[in-house]
Amino acid sequence: MPLAVEAPELDTAVAALIDAMREYAADWQDHLHAAVDHRGNADFVQFVELSSDEQLREWLTAAGG
Repeated sequence: MPLAVEAPELDTAVAALIDAMREYAADWQDHLHAAVDHRGNADFVQFVELSSDEQLREWLTAAGG
């Protein structure tokens, strides 16, 4: 999935990535769902659409362990 951001600080990068995720989900609903290389991303799109920005922020910054 083509998501990438550049930012000088982590908080700014996370906010930009959340925006990119939301934009991808909207584009997926609009037209990408029909593209062969994007069809398998339905679960990701649903996750993004059902999550608040705060939930996405927590998911992106959670430490594994």
